[in-house]
This record gives sequence, structure tokens and C-alpha cells, in this order.
Amino acid sequence: METVWNVVRAQVERTPEAVAARTARTYTYRDVAALAEELGRRIAAKVRPGSLVALDASNRFNGAVAILATAAAGCAVLPLDQQSPPARRARVLGDARPALLLRELAEGEFALDRHGLPAPSREPDLGAIAYILYTSGSTGQPKGVMVGHEALIDRLAGLAERPGLAAGEIVLAMTALSFDISLAELLLPLTVGASFTVVPEEARADPLAFAEFAEAARPDLVQATPSFWRMLTASGWTGEPRSRLWTGGEPLTASLARELLPRCAELWNVYGPTEAVIWATAARLVSADRISIGEPLPGMRTLTDGNGELLLYGTGLAHGYLDREELTAGRFPLGDTPDGRCRLYRTGDRVRPGPDGALEFLGRLDNQIKLRGHRIELGEVEAVLEEHPDVSQAVVLVQDADRPDAAALVAFVVQRAEADLQAWLKARLPASHHPARITALPALPRTSSGKADRVGLAASLAGGDRPATPATPAAPAPPGHVREAVAEAWRRTLATDTVGEHTNFFDAGGNSALLAVLQKRLTEGLGLRVPIREIFRNPTVSGLADHIIRTKAPK
Repeated sequence: METVWNVVRAQVERTPEAVAARTARTYTYRDVAALAEELGRRIAAKVRPGSLVALDASNRFNGAVAILATAAAGCAVLPLDQQSPPARRARVLGDARPALLLRELAEGEFALDRHGLPAPSREPDLGAIAYILYTSGSTGQPKGVMVGHEALIDRLAGLAERPGLAAGEIVLAMTALSFDISLAELLLPLTVGASFTVVPEEARADPLAFAEFAEAARPDLVQATPSFWRMLTASGWTGEPRSRLWTGGEPLTASLARELLPRCAELWNVYGPTEAVIWATAARLVSADRISIGEPLPGMRTLTDGNGELLLYGTGLAHGYLDREELTAGRFPLGDTPDGRCRLYRTGDRVRPGPDGALEFLGRLDNQIKLRGHRIELGEVEAVLEEHPDVSQAVVLVQDADRPDAAALVAFVVQRAEADLQAWLKARLPASHHPARITALPALPRTSSGKADRVGLAASLAGGDRPATPATPAAPAPPGHVREAVAEAWRRTLATDTVGEHTNFFDAGGNSALLAVLQKRLTEGLGLRVPIREIFRNPTVSGLADHIIRTKAPK
């Protein structure tokens, strides 16, 4: 069986001294192969072929080496989400039961052990699987998507053809390893003789630092979510005229496309769920007049059913869900296609073919959403809320869904007693799944059929009846130029007059899309640049003001 390691190893033979990766140092293809082969031998000495190996790493270069090493050892890899709280991580590990844990120690260095893994581990029956990634599950239990080597190799070859990547070109690598689009940044270049440059952590969160880094790196390809591009354009980024930009992971709006088109060489809107291996369709946009997700990539085919649901088939599909045969059968049924009876994937997305055949994305058929690039089952958040002993019922909705920069989760709950539900969620779900507001009601409104009236609750949000948050004491801005400037930036960005010393930017509705707006307003008010990492570390008005005064406030 051919693996992704075989494909990359063949490229190493063709261009051993070509640059493969850049971090603080430069690695050739020969360097990467040597690291992967050594690590692969260590893995093979610990577990049998077909075993599942969990990867606990944040360094993108380490991710590339580890993925290739596990393939070289004949094993499957499970990249763990570095942002997951302990309870969710335990759920994932308990469901997956990996045989080995790879923990990064430093760049190119790993420890191999079973510390913290559940026993017993699963049987080594994953020989055809390249990787497993866990996505949100509607029942509260995340589900593991199994992707085989054949599907991965086919998708990488298709992406090299369209949108395209050539030998010698440079890709920026900045996506977390627990998202499959990171593989387009790390593995795609290594299959065609191109290279990737790892974006430092600061530049991933700070648009001004990213702009400086990208200008020096001179990439040919940059891939990111619309939320990231929105944050970047809001910061005043002027673009990379030589770069091709890929945007995906959530819907692209016409207004954002209009901002991006003059800032790049090419703009591609890409679409694809994890079950369809990285990306499934792509559209090159030349204007913002019509936004489509394009046509299927090589190796992929599309259909729509009577409800407008997008169905995918072809070689680039996942094997299914780990140990979830019933769910796999429901989401990957056999069906009739123009190419005969084929295995399909039901995406749950509604689409409409345009006059030219390109697909227009219309939304979801269920309660799954994409928020700032994160795939979220609203049912999972509801299930975790209802696990709290003082919560009898919960409904989670999206507020301002039509305004991507302001969109946020909101929850309505029926409580038996008062409880700190935000703390409960923070211990069990990643930050992307936390509602910005939780409102306690005596009872949930019901439809005539007895179900929770989600339409009515959503209408109350659309009408401006916003759920209450734990009150921040309204108070005059703290005295002093710095404190007033920080408070004013909070007020303008969050569009509220209720800002006090202890107002937490994120608890009051701030999000990653608004961070760049806040940073820009702080710069205007203070005449200095405040790194976004400092806002994360000091998210209250008084905390950030005190930090600025201590470190660099203008006199």
C-alpha cells in the first residue's frame, strides 16, 4: 500500500538538497527525511504496524515530521487539540485508545511514552489509515474521522493541480495541527518540491506582526479562514501582491472578497468538511459580485438531492467514524450517481448550482455551524450544559450569524439553582464552543409540537432582545490618559457604553475578529502599538491599562 510517506520520500530522492521547511533554521528535504525516518524507527520499536499514535505538539514543523514518521512506521496519527480542556481531551483519548503518545520536547525532538493514555489500547487495525481527527459531535461525544492514505494522496495531488502549487514555491504554515487544512500547508509542499515557512505564534494572533512576517517571507500561497482575513484587513494590511490567497473553513462574504481581491495575485474560495479530506471544491474569484464554492477538485464529484443537500463522492472521502458504524452508515450511504452506484458523503450543507455549474453555499440543514473556522455542533454545547447537575434544559443558538465579525454563540438554560456555567464549559469544551452569553429562563418557550421554540428564541435575538450577561458595574472610565484611551477603545469596539474597570473584553462579546479592530483603536488613541498577545494576557480595561503604564505608556 502506498502511503503519504512514500510520496514524500520519492520527492526527497528527486530534490534532496532543495529547501523543504523554514523555522528559525532552514531544513532541506534530506533533513526532513532523516528526522522522519529516525522517529519512525523509534515508533516501530514501541508499537506494531496499524497502531494509533497520538501527537501532542504545537510546532508545525514537528507536526510534519511526526505525521511522516507515523506513516513510515505503518501507523495512523491522531493530532491532539492543544486548546482542548482536560475533560474533552480525556474524552477523545478514551474514545480513540491510542497505543503511544508522541510529545514534542523541542524542534525535531520527541518523547515516546504512554503517560496519560487509557488502557487497554485498541488493536492495531488501522494500517490503511493516515490520520484521525476529532470533530464536534451532536450528542456531546466528539467523533473521530478516519482518513486513509489513498484519499489523502489523491487530495494532495488534486490540490497541486487546482488551485495549484509548483516546485520552488513557498507556503505559509500557521494552522493548528488538529485541523486538517494544516496538511495542505505541511504535506502538499513536500509532495511537489515546494516548501513551507512556519509562522511564529505571535504573528498568528497579531495582524501587524503577521503583516511584517509575511512581507519578509514572500509566500506564494497563504491559506486562512475568513475570520483571519477579516482581522488582517481591519488592521490596515495592504496585502501581498505576489501571493495567492485561499480562504475557507467558513462562508466568505462579498464584502470581504471585495477587500481581498486587490490585495493578492489570486483569490480562491475553498470548501470541504473533514470527512472530504482537507478541501473538496474550489472557486477562483475574479469579482465579488457572486461568491461560489466552485467546482469539485480532481478526484471528487458532487450531487444535490431533492432538499438541496450537497452529496460528495469519489476517491477523496474518509473511511468513516472510528468505532461508530451506525453513524458511518448514515453519513456515508451507497447511492446512485452518474458514475454508477457509489459511496456518498452527506454533507448537511445546502447548495445551489449557478448558471455555470459552480455551487453557491446556502447554509446548513442541521444544527452544525462554522464559527471563525471552528466546526461546532450546537447539540454538543447543549449536551455539556445539560450534564451540569443544576441545568435541566439548554438551547444554544448563533446570534448575528449574518455579521461574521460579530457572530457569537448564545445559550438559554433552565436552571434548578444558580451555577457558574461558564466555568463548567471552560473545563469541558474548547474556547470556540463557549457561548458569549448564557441566559437563565424559568422555562423554554415551546412550539405546538412540544419542542423548544428555537425560531422564537432566534427572533428575540434578531429583534435586539439580547440575553443578559453577568453585569459589569457601570463606572466612569478610570482617570488618566491611558486608562481613558483603553476604556474608549473597549466602548467603540464592543459598541456599548457600559464599560467599567473590570470589563473583560471576551466576556463582554469580544472575539478574534474584533481583536484587530480593538488593536487599531488602541493605536489611534495611544499612539503606540499594543500586541494582541498582551490583550489576551490582560483582557480587562484596568489590566491592560496597568500593563501599558508599566511598560511603555507615553509620558
